[in-house]
Amino acid sequence: MGPRRLKQSIKVALGWDGSASLFDLDLMAIPVDKANKARSYEDVVFYNQLTAFDGAILLSNDNQTGAGSGDNEELYIQLAMLPSYVDKIVIATALHQADRRTFQDVSQAFVRMINDETKEEVVRYELGKDFANSAGTVIGDIRRAETENGWRIVLTGSGAGGSFQSICSEYGVTEMPDKFFEKKKAVNKISPLFMKNRLF
Repeated sequence: MGPRRLKQSIKVALGWDGSASLFDLDLMAIPVDKANKARSYEDVVFYNQLTAFDGAILLSNDNQTGAGSGDNEELYIQLAMLPSYVDKIVIATALHQADRRTFQDVSQAFVRMINDETKEEVVRYELGKDFANSAGTVIGDIRRAETENGWRIVLTGSGAGGSFQSICSEYGVTEMPDKFFEKKKAVNKISPLFMKNRLF
């Protein structure tokens, strides 16, 4: 595993095999300040809010079936474009509408982090093994390096309550619009690069 220091950008990818049975896994990014709190629900990037900070954080799509090989969802973070109050970006994944199911029920589920400058995979979790009994987890965060310019990856791998709502509440996101986490129809083919308005 290579060094976990970054300067400009990183990609976080989520993948799973949906050919045997249908599961819906999701990625989330929560930018927080030095107090470990998010300033607003508007900063959170997930399936209903695909971008924040004018594209500095951008989720590629909401794959609801696991169809296709390799990475099913990709989260791009342009670190140099983030506002100064963002101290770190918390990365989480969850099984949508888990209903007592956990990651061990999903075939070949993984999360990986790639240094977008070197294209080197620096972190990889096999969700069915590393978080077998969880339906949602905080993978870790990308935070500002204290001793030098740049950013570093800190892995926490903490199992959470199993939903994005419970994960958000841990970081102070408690006030949000009605139906904030209610999924719309599949948006696999919609790129946030062409979205003019937020969903909320």
